[in-house]
Amino acid sequence: MIKIFLIILLTISSVVAEYEVWGYLMKGEESFYPLKSSITDIAHFDSKVKKDGSLSSGLNKPPILDNIPSSTRHHLVITAPYNADLFHHYLNEDLPFRSNIIHNIVKKSKFFDGIQIDFEGIGSDDGSAFLNFLITLKNNLPKDKILSVAVMARWESHKKKFPLDAYDYKIIGKIADRVIIMAYDEHWRTGKAGPIASYAWCNEIFDHTLNTIPSKKIIMGIPLYGRAWQEDIKPKVSKQIEIDKELNNRNLTSIKDPKNGGSFIYSQLSKVQVFHETLESIKNKQDLYLSKSIQGLAYWRIGQEPIGFWESN
Repeated sequence: MIKIFLIILLTISSVVAEYEVWGYLMKGEESFYPLKSSITDIAHFDSKVKKDGSLSSGLNKPPILDNIPSSTRHHLVITAPYNADLFHHYLNEDLPFRSNIIHNIVKKSKFFDGIQIDFEGIGSDDGSAFLNFLITLKNNLPKDKILSVAVMARWESHKKKFPLDAYDYKIIGKIADRVIIMAYDEHWRTGKAGPIASYAWCNEIFDHTLNTIPSKKIIMGIPLYGRAWQEDIKPKVSKQIEIDKELNNRNLTSIKDPKNGGSFIYSQLSKVQVFHETLESIKNKQDLYLSKSIQGLAYWRIGQEPIGFWESN
């Protein structure tokens, strides 16, 4: 009986260790870090590229967190303003910004296991410059540092429609050690209301990812948050705990779709429509992505999850 129990335990352990679990952690939200979880990699958000090309102070080293295994890896996320004109200057190798940014990123990497580049809003004219930037950064980083790149959600028909899109999965997959697929914000705050990441949409992105990036480098991103759209007011991101409070305070029930998440509507001077993830919709995305042998999953972000999520992951 003991022998059988040990075999079962070892089998469970091997399954858990089969893939990486990345969790994004905002500076100042360390108290949200779960006491127990399967997180293997923490993506610390963030250090920003400023207008002059220098980096904001952000984190100089990983914060001290209780109860995390010594094997947990820490990655510093580097972001920049969502501005195509700025990127045109940042990525131009004939201007000083590019070399200064790379130098400062390499300097920042000292106390981290890896660096993640999260540059959103690059124009198609600067796609080649972005790829060259990533190659140069990779060559300048110490060999023991992991370079991960977060890429905006793309799918086959999008690639056909925009063949010069800056986020070329295939080439980025050759350069980076990990590629984080941001499979969320299908419906964004300035657009129409809808699921954060519907199952069918995620499936399209996953198919395109599998066809373009080596599986050992794929980290599929899963949203943990919800979003509320209000007429004449820009929607905001909501933590799941805030969504639960709204449901309780208004005595409402969320209409849940196991694949696309929950939604509900209430009136507050004007109609408010909320779409959010649920434990079931997150699990369906997990099952979809882990149906293939990929490297892991990434969750945006710690502190926005449904109650009980980390206890089951």
